[in-house]
Order: sequence, then C-alpha cells, then structure tokens
Amino acid sequence: MRAIRKVASASASADPVGNALLPYGAPDTPEESERLFELYKIMVQSSESLVNRRQGVNTFFITVNGAILTGLGFFIKAGGKEELKALGILLIALTGFILAHAWKSLITSFGQLNTGKFAVINRIERFLPAAIFYAEWEALERGMNPKVYRSFTSREIWAPNLLMILYGLAAIGSALIACGVWRI
Repeated sequence: MRAIRKVASASASADPVGNALLPYGAPDTPEESERLFELYKIMVQSSESLVNRRQGVNTFFITVNGAILTGLGFFIKAGGKEELKALGILLIALTGFILAHAWKSLITSFGQLNTGKFAVINRIERFLPAAIFYAEWEALERGMNPKVYRSFTSREIWAPNLLMILYGLAAIGSALIACGVWRI
C-alpha cells in the first residue's frame, strides 16, 4: 500500500502545473480538445494583456520619477536656509525611493506572472498539433544561456534600481545636511 501511495504521490508531483491544469486527464473528445484550445487562446491573450499593462505601469513610473527628479532639482536650486532645503530634498528622495521600490516589485511580479502563464501555455501545447511557444523557449535554450536570451525583466529592473540608489544617496546627503553634520 505504501509503495502504491509513493508512486501515486511521485507521479502527481512530477508535473504540478499539468496536474492542476488537467485534473481529470487529457481531453478525450474533439469537444474537450476544442475547449482546451479556447483556454489556450485565452491564456495567450492574457499574456499579451499583461505585457500591455506592464508597459503602462512603466510609463506611469517613468513620468512620476521625472516629476520627482524635477522637484529635487527645484529644491536644490531654491534659495533659503540649507537645513530646510535639505529636509524638503529628504522627503522627496524618500518618496522617490519608495516609488522606485514599488516599481521594482511590480516589474518582478509581472515577470513572475508571465512565467506562470507560459508554463500553462506550454502544458496546453502538448495537446495541440504544434507547440510554438515551447519551441521558441527551446530555441532560446530555456533561458540558460545569456548570450542567446536574457529576460526582459532582468534588464527592465535596472531603471528602478538606479533610481533607488540615486534617491538613497540624495536622502543620506540631505539628512546629513539637515542635521548639520555636512555643510555645503
């Protein structure tokens, strides 16, 4: 009995995505195959929609960060007491840091969601006459060779990382000025 459970458990955990996708097994009838193909089209469309949302989010954060950097420039150029200017810069830099971190988290999340979507798409393709997305992934050496393929997420995340560093340095410098530790 233990051996049967062990084999059943091993086969169930061998492909958790496939088991979740088709809990009752592969399609047996043309109608079931057609329904699976419709689900496939929905998943491909969902992936494309995710890319569009991702581009919209990136546009939003680029615009907001442009405004924040402009605000930092105004505070730096403004006249007045250095400690008060430094406090203004500190608040703006901390706001920018938080927003850049949120942007980075969203980029990571979008990448993870699309990875999951393509795991499902690839499983469905096992039941279609052609597995175009799976073939493409194989042509890209499954992402294992950075000379052949590097994920967009790995490059896209540079912008928020750079901004987090910039905002962090601005926050530290302005905090030191506001506390009177560093004089300009």
